[in-house]
Amino acid sequence: MKEHAALDCRCDSITYPSGYSGVRPSRPLFGMVFAWTLLSVSIGNLITPPASSFENVDRYQPSGVLIEQVEYEGRAATAVEFESHAFRDWTGILGTIIGLSPDTPNSIALVIDSDFANGTIEVDLYSTIAKKMLGLSRGFAGIAFRVSDDMETYEVVYVRPANGRVESEVRRSHALQYAAHPDFHFDVSRKESPGVYETAADIGLDEWIRLRIEVEGDRASVFVNDESALDVVALKLGADRRGRIALWVGIGTKAYFSNLTVIAK
Repeated sequence: MKEHAALDCRCDSITYPSGYSGVRPSRPLFGMVFAWTLLSVSIGNLITPPASSFENVDRYQPSGVLIEQVEYEGRAATAVEFESHAFRDWTGILGTIIGLSPDTPNSIALVIDSDFANGTIEVDLYSTIAKKMLGLSRGFAGIAFRVSDDMETYEVVYVRPANGRVESEVRRSHALQYAAHPDFHFDVSRKESPGVYETAADIGLDEWIRLRIEVEGDRASVFVNDESALDVVALKLGADRRGRIALWVGIGTKAYFSNLTVIAK
């Protein structure tokens, strides 16, 4: 059996086996190769990008929400919390929740460098409710798309996890919602087209929910935990609309968003 070349601990001499006739690099050359290898590894470590850059809060512009980058339930996530002092009127809050107030707050975290018309948006979200809401909130959380530059006009798909597994069949049928801000929220859709823009979904609070939205022209197909859940056949802002992407929460909600993926066509 042939012996292997041995490198001593000083890294300045190589001992070759008896009878070896191969190329014997000079000590300077060996040192250069060794140094270059170390440098390459170091540079590679420095330029390797983070696994999920959407969790970087610098990419977001908040409106009516507080945002922070966190580790939550074992995942890197962006926490988005409804900013209650931005909507101080508790009469208005209650009216908005039960559908009696037109003053629906604008509460989103805009992805600054996004541009979206058609394609697929996917995200994992985990919704919690502030204790002070006394059971009035439903854990509203979702994704807004085709958002205008001033953040005042957009379409949104969101979940109400607190409705997902309750005994009331009516409430269960309100677990997933499509809306268009500012003029076509749930109260309007229930009056004009009951049951068309919302549906049931097997979801709950304090658990990760996978939400996927596939947009093409004036249509959107929505999937919850990889199951087809809702088809919107006439998006209210039209087939040619384009804009940005945003994380969206409603009154009384703090939600965690992870693994956001946007594939634009």
